[in-house]
Amino acid sequence: MIDLLQSVGSGVLVGLVYALLGLCIVIIFKASEAFNFAIGEFLIIGSFLFYTLFFNETIPWHKALQIGVVIFLFFAFILFYDKNLRLRIAFPVGMVTGLLIFCFFFFGLKLSSLITSPLLRFLLAFPLGLLAAGMFGSMVERVTIKPLLGRSPISMTIVTLGLGFLLRACVQLIWGSHSYSFFLDLPDITLEIKDLLFLSDPIWAGILSLIIFGLVIAFLFRTRWGLAIRATSEDQAKAMAFGINARFVLLLVWGISALCIAVAGIMISNFGALSAGMGFVGLRALPVVLIGGMDSIGGALIGGILVGICEALAGAYIEPLGLVGFKEVAPYLLLLLVLFIRPYGFFGTVRIERV
Repeated sequence: MIDLLQSVGSGVLVGLVYALLGLCIVIIFKASEAFNFAIGEFLIIGSFLFYTLFFNETIPWHKALQIGVVIFLFFAFILFYDKNLRLRIAFPVGMVTGLLIFCFFFFGLKLSSLITSPLLRFLLAFPLGLLAAGMFGSMVERVTIKPLLGRSPISMTIVTLGLGFLLRACVQLIWGSHSYSFFLDLPDITLEIKDLLFLSDPIWAGILSLIIFGLVIAFLFRTRWGLAIRATSEDQAKAMAFGINARFVLLLVWGISALCIAVAGIMISNFGALSAGMGFVGLRALPVVLIGGMDSIGGALIGGILVGICEALAGAYIEPLGLVGFKEVAPYLLLLLVLFIRPYGFFGTVRIERV
C-alpha cells in the first residue's frame, strides 16, 4: 500500500508538469483550431534561454551575431514595418534590440557572479527567462502563423511540423548536441510522511507548474484580453466582427503558450540534464490533451495527472517484471483505451457533423 501511495503521489507531481504542457496545446487549439507539433522544440529553447541567464552560458561571437541580425530583421521589417510607421522608427528599434540580444548571448548578464545566492538568482532569472520565451513564441507566430490567418487550421498544423525540424536544427547549431548540467539548487522542501518520501525537485516542479497553470486560468477568465481570447476561440469571424483584433489575440496566445512550455522545460531539465535531444518530452502533451479533451482547459489538468500516475505505476509495478522502458509506452496505451471509450476525451466537446 505504501508503494502504491508513493507512486501515485510522485505521478501527480510529474503529472502537473505534463498538465502545463497540455494547457499550451489547448489554448492554441481553442484560438486557432491548430495543433502545435513544435512543442518539444519550444520546450528546449525556453529551457536554454533560462539556462543562459541562470548559469551565465555564453556562445561564440559569430553565432551571437547571427541571432542579433535575425532579431534586427524581425523588429525592423516584420514587427514594426507598417504603412503607418516610418523607417526612422523601425530601424533604430531593430538595431538596439539586435545589439542587446548580441550582448546577451556573447557577454552574458553575469548573474552568477553578481548574485551568489541561488534562490535570488532564480527569482531574477526565472521571470526574465519566461519573458524571453514568450517573446520568442510571439516572434515565431508573427513570422509563420500570421500569414495563414483565415486559412484552414490544417495548414497551420502542417507549418508547425516543419517549424519543429527547423527549430531543432537551430538549437543544435547554436548550443550543440551535448548535454548541459542543470541544477537549480532551490531550497530543500523534501516531504517525509511516515514511510512516504517525496523529493524536493518534483515538489518544486509541481508547485511552480500549478502556480503558472492557475495564473493562466486567472488571466483567461478575469481579464479583458482573456475575454477576447475566449471570444476568439468560440468564433473567430464573429469576434472580428465585434472589433476584436484576432491577429493580436493569436500573437498573445502563442506568447503565453511559449511561456508555459518554458516553465515545464525548466522543471523537467532540473530532473537531470539539458540537451537538444530532450524535445521528445513534449510528446507527452499528446496523450494529455487527447485524454482530457482537445478544447478543455480542465481536461488538460486531469489528463496530465492521469498520464503522470500511469507512467509512475508502470515504472513501479511493470518495469521490474522485465519490461524495461514500458513506462514510456504506458501513457499511449492509456490514450488508446480512453479513445475507444470516449473518442473526444473525457471533457472534450462532442462534435456532430452532418454530410
